[in-house]
Amino acid sequence: MKILIVDDSSTMRRVLKMGVNKAMVGLNPSIFEAENGQEGLEVLRKNTDIDYVFLDVNMPVMKGDEMLRIMRQEDSIKHIKVIMQTTEGVRSKVAELTKMGISGYLLKPYTQDIILQLMTKLMERETATA
Repeated sequence: MKILIVDDSSTMRRVLKMGVNKAMVGLNPSIFEAENGQEGLEVLRKNTDIDYVFLDVNMPVMKGDEMLRIMRQEDSIKHIKVIMQTTEGVRSKVAELTKMGISGYLLKPYTQDIILQLMTKLMERETATA
């Protein structure tokens, strides 16, 4: 399993990395990191077999929703599942992101246990549809 974490905060990337590793014990996920949407797209274009992207909404250089919009237009990466991270608990924003095809979202601040719950739910959903 391959995961990309895109967040301008090194602390949030570290928390996510620990949470993902905890959720995927025994699966040894490969985890890539990027500091903004532009870097994230570069990583995805070189690694089109990434399974999940944890994507922050508010970042410098390129915001997460802009990266998501571009991802959904590129055939080689549009299939990748995206979990958005945001401090914005506004229903309209979440609804907009859902229409863009996200698989889930995390409201900041979150804990490793919340990441574990989300990843477990996503993997169960994936197993059920396989």
